[in-house]
Amino acid sequence: MHFFLAPVALICDSIFMKRIIKILMERDGLSREDAIHQTVTFFREMSEDIAMGGDPFEWEDAFTSEFSLEPDFFEDLIFSLAIA
Repeated sequence: MHFFLAPVALICDSIFMKRIIKILMERDGLSREDAIHQTVTFFREMSEDIAMGGDPFEWEDAFTSEFSLEPDFFEDLIFSLAIA
């Protein structure tokens, strides 16, 4: 695992993050490392925006575009992170 992925390993512990990574690997043929990188990069940028006062649900369209997944995946993930 690359050094830049190590600090965000806890982010990928979410069952919803694991589902997204698995889908990217199976559907898109990404390696595990590439799927983790894509997912972590997206959620790091989103987290930084939210920390600056951004609304997490403003990221829903970007999520569906980036991952080609239904908005339900995004909502499940947001709610799981909110209670974590």
